[in-house]
Amino acid sequence: MRSILRSIVKIGIPARSGPSLPRQLCTKVATVPTTPQHNALQRYEDDLQNEFHQILREERQSVLEPVADPMSLEVFPNTRPAFNFAAYVNKSPTLQQLVSLGVELHKLEKRKGIAQFVLGLDFDRDMRNHIRFLADVGVPAESLGEFLTKNPLIFKEDLGDLETRVNYLQSKRFLPEEIARIVTKNPFWLMLNTKRIDRRLGYFQKTFALEGSEVRALSTKQPRLITYNLEHVRKNTFTVQEEMGFEKEEVKQLLLSKPRIWMIKTEALQYRFEYLHRRMKLSHAELLQTPDLLLTRDVRIKQRHGFLKFLGKVQYDPKKELYIPLKSLAEGTDEEFVAEVAKSNMECYNRFLKTL
Repeated sequence: MRSILRSIVKIGIPARSGPSLPRQLCTKVATVPTTPQHNALQRYEDDLQNEFHQILREERQSVLEPVADPMSLEVFPNTRPAFNFAAYVNKSPTLQQLVSLGVELHKLEKRKGIAQFVLGLDFDRDMRNHIRFLADVGVPAESLGEFLTKNPLIFKEDLGDLETRVNYLQSKRFLPEEIARIVTKNPFWLMLNTKRIDRRLGYFQKTFALEGSEVRALSTKQPRLITYNLEHVRKNTFTVQEEMGFEKEEVKQLLLSKPRIWMIKTEALQYRFEYLHRRMKLSHAELLQTPDLLLTRDVRIKQRHGFLKFLGKVQYDPKKELYIPLKSLAEGTDEEFVAEVAKSNMECYNRFLKTL
């Protein structure tokens, strides 16, 4: 892959310069396995294509225009609506180059209209300069395959427009490494023209009273949030401020420290806060100090907090003895939590889980 990228960059425009009960329960070896981990947020991050569709529907623009030259598909006369790229890889230098770059063709063929679009492209004519542009902007070689898998539509964008969109970020005093991270972490950022991006950045700056440096920090830390569905962002903002009761300055603090809070399901956010605040009696100040708790799976928090309570070790006040850091409810593996925080063993922990 690196050799292909080097050959691309060399051609064309120059590269951009306790109690008794716990003891009794923990005496036997448990056979019940721990609950498998499943991060609901990951489902959002694995579905960038769907998010971009939402953005474009919201602003009434089409996500996929017709292929510029339909006759270019004649080299694949047997192409049907249901595609299997494997049938074409051996006779398509373009597909072979994409595979070498790490593009996962099996994911592209599942998207309506994408297979026809890709098959109509010529690598040297339609792709090489775009790939070189991405490399010049700072997308790492090892990330190009993932980028193109998520957003093959980048090849339908005019290179001059892409250059303008990067220049816009430079004019807003984004550093080269910040631009590289934005483009890499949000493959759809460059699909939006400068006016739309400017409106998005302005929305976050005005809504959360951000300084220019804070807008740049937010965009760099979580670039997907800037192009995220604004209706969902507004909904979570209302939840954090009005329903959860955080003050405006605290909302800003949460946004800058954990912007992903604005990308999770509103219902999940509400339920998690209720458990942490109402059941565990954590204050707003404690949640601001450990915002990761708002992004941690409910089951993990309940199991770990319940286990500590079962052992008589619930002590989250740093001013008192036997203090347990709240972040331990969110960090590390179960094995690390049980041994290092609860000072117990997995047999005891698994046996406790069996009682839930």
